[in-house]
Amino acid sequence: MTTKLFTTPKPNPQATIRLFCFPYAGGAPSIFIPWLDKLPAHIEIVLVQLPGRGARLMEPPHDKMHLIIEELMQHSDFITQKPCVFFGHSLGSRVAYELAYTLQKANKTLPVKMIASASRAPHLASQKQPLHHLPKQEFIKKLRELNGTPQEILANAELMDLFLPLLRADFEIADCYRAEPCPLPLPIDVFFGHDDIDISQAQRDAWQSLSSFPVQQHAFNGDHFFINTLSDQVIAKVSDILASL
Repeated sequence: MTTKLFTTPKPNPQATIRLFCFPYAGGAPSIFIPWLDKLPAHIEIVLVQLPGRGARLMEPPHDKMHLIIEELMQHSDFITQKPCVFFGHSLGSRVAYELAYTLQKANKTLPVKMIASASRAPHLASQKQPLHHLPKQEFIKKLRELNGTPQEILANAELMDLFLPLLRADFEIADCYRAEPCPLPLPIDVFFGHDDIDISQAQRDAWQSLSSFPVQQHAFNGDHFFINTLSDQVIAKVSDILASL
């Protein structure tokens, strides 16, 4: 399926599992392109492309979690069409959880697995200074410190003007959204970086409150954006997890 919201760069009709990939705040689904040829043959990757990025760059971004979920749930039949796994990094993990929670409430089929990468459990409040309302230069300074926005964008005033609405919208959700704590009948694996100063062990451990299965944690020798700097290791671990499904 290829729509504005979902892109399947490498269709695999014989796949038995779909892997839905949710990027981090300010991130585009293109971060998952290196995964396409490196996962088990029974997996089909579906990239989630929300407004304000990629091919939807000129669409107003969602600045509330419920708006993201409402758009995703319009395609709930496709999401639940065959067994699937949700992978999200940072804010993407919390989007994935909220979608699973909403599918549960709607009596829809849940994913067979969720992988939450570099994220606090979504029912916990953020302990960081809110960013989305900061004046432009302070906001850009914070983005530079977070090290997740490409330097070529941060250094280009015109590109920053183009991407600021998306970044502010994503960080508003990251700053303000709190999930309803509900243990889902859904196995969850948690990825984290040893050097990630944004996520504490207690915030990671709290994912256990959201699953009726034992939550497995997997460490990487990187910071918050180890998904970029250690992509081969992340892909290898995801492959190991998916190979067992």
